[in-house]
Amino acid sequence: MMSVPPLVEDFRTFGAKPPPLGISRPSVGLQDKSTDCPENFGLKEEWNGLAPPSAWDVKEEDLEMVPEDFPLERTHRAIKGVAASVVASRISEVLRSHSIEAEFDCQNAKAKCKTSDYVNFRIRLYAGSKSGDPVVVEVQRRCGSASSFMSSCRAILNAAEGKCTDDSSSAPRKMPPFMKKPLSQMKCLGAVIPKHSDYASDSISALDSVMEMLKSNQRDSNVLGMENLCTLTDPIKTNPAVAIRVSKCVVLGDANYEIREEIRVLTERDVYGPELEQGPRKHVEHLRHLALWAFANALGMCSKDGCLASAETEQKWFADYLVPSLVDEIKRAPSNACNACMSASCLCSLVGCSEIARRQALSYGGVDALEEAHEFGKAQNDLLANETARCLKELDVRPRRKSPR
Repeated sequence: MMSVPPLVEDFRTFGAKPPPLGISRPSVGLQDKSTDCPENFGLKEEWNGLAPPSAWDVKEEDLEMVPEDFPLERTHRAIKGVAASVVASRISEVLRSHSIEAEFDCQNAKAKCKTSDYVNFRIRLYAGSKSGDPVVVEVQRRCGSASSFMSSCRAILNAAEGKCTDDSSSAPRKMPPFMKKPLSQMKCLGAVIPKHSDYASDSISALDSVMEMLKSNQRDSNVLGMENLCTLTDPIKTNPAVAIRVSKCVVLGDANYEIREEIRVLTERDVYGPELEQGPRKHVEHLRHLALWAFANALGMCSKDGCLASAETEQKWFADYLVPSLVDEIKRAPSNACNACMSASCLCSLVGCSEIARRQALSYGGVDALEEAHEFGKAQNDLLANETARCLKELDVRPRRKSPR
């Protein structure tokens, strides 16, 4: 039978020895024969839980050869004439500027990444030849929006090649002026969108749908309900009148709905036992992120409306239940920067309108938590650095500067 040509680019033209098979390094060919072969074949464990360092420090000798019989993803690129350490540094910088959460495994040249909208992907560096040139960058999507992944992937691969510009490296991008208006106020769509003022019934109908999905036994329905709530509290994505009505139900509570308590429970970490398996745990983490997102939108809307400052009966609820949970989430910034960023946004809205919430945040160590998160954000997440700095300014505290070593 005729031999089948490889599905990926043949990097043997660069003078490399035959690369190993699979993802992990097997003991075949010219490899070290002292390694037990059955233990190395196949994917053993997805991630080893390494703590994220301040930069991705990859050395040329740590790179594995490009797998010949394991086709690379189409989202890969060969970088010629650039050291692996430089490529890794470029990628870590674009991840920071795009506020993409990352955990780096320097010894295996891997990066585990997650965007603010929960798109999970992996980055892996390979050697294209024995000398290490070219450096092959592979980006592999695991879950989440394909369009959002492609946007991040293009930025990463362009940065790896050194093509990063000011526009592509500054994230999150500012919205154009015409996008700062809700769709209903755009002149070009004035004749298309029906004009009506029955926003109360729209809000009730939308909340009924959200509550039905939150109480469902289906995980996908729970996530969809929280995503809908995030949209309903965003004045850019829905009518501002609907957004403020739904936001008041979320923040101030409502006699007909228990939606505030439903969301608060999702933000607590000890409500679900540690015996949860990995799949359900990821589902719970996703719901917690969406709950914090909904709270951030709703608190921002109520703060601008002025109803948050006048809600005297709700100040104790904020201080006793919400503020401690937010401060605790900010303290976990190195392990979940996305949630810490949303929590800082929530806390900023609260302390700007409530003196009780401000005192409670100070008593729970909010300043130290924000300062630590700010330092981490400056190193790895621009959006987290900006939100924590804004919250510290609201608390009349300047971000401390790290003393030079």
